[in-house]
Amino acid sequence: MIPAYEPDEKLARFRAELARDFSHVVVVDDGSTAPVPGAAVRHPVNRGKGAAIRSGVAWIGENLPNARVVVTADADGQHLAADVKRVAEAALAHPDALVLGARHLPRGIPFRSWFGNKLSCVTFRLLTGVRVSDTQSGLRGVSRGRWRRLLEIPGDRYEYELRMLADACRWTEKPVEVPIETVYIADNASSHFRPVRDAFATQWALVRHCLGFRR
Repeated sequence: MIPAYEPDEKLARFRAELARDFSHVVVVDDGSTAPVPGAAVRHPVNRGKGAAIRSGVAWIGENLPNARVVVTADADGQHLAADVKRVAEAALAHPDALVLGARHLPRGIPFRSWFGNKLSCVTFRLLTGVRVSDTQSGLRGVSRGRWRRLLEIPGDRYEYELRMLADACRWTEKPVEVPIETVYIADNASSHFRPVRDAFATQWALVRHCLGFRR
């Protein structure tokens, strides 16, 4: 399932690659100016990545009764189809855990990506006691038994993914990391993540989530 906002041509190529291994590739158009062709769900206005993920999970739950896991992947070309498949397989093997596609972030990656992820990993461990190496990866797999919980987690924008990861630390099995390739195209220019503003907004949302505040 791919939440998409103003995607470029990389999305069409990514969908074609995924179709070789997956029977359904569900795109959620989160209010793009021009409707995304073939999107299963479309928000009339941009609501944020978290809202798009919940809409996609709800649609899959209602329309794909035989689906066993849902894998979320980004629309900006940062994920390889082979890694999506590996995350899906891990989610099947770990039905009580959130499976996280974890990137190795070497020197030379865009500063906003390095800064946001390092800050998030430190804060995350301090608040949850769980060490993860990539809190900002959008490549994640969750078995059907946990979909209802995904619909209950609050947050409409980037903070939703961090809340999801923190919530998963309380599941029967702690989050499982699957190493994936690190891909940045054109200095990650197509990303809508704002390096300072969104980084601090997500950290504040994480603090509130761990303290028990829903909003």
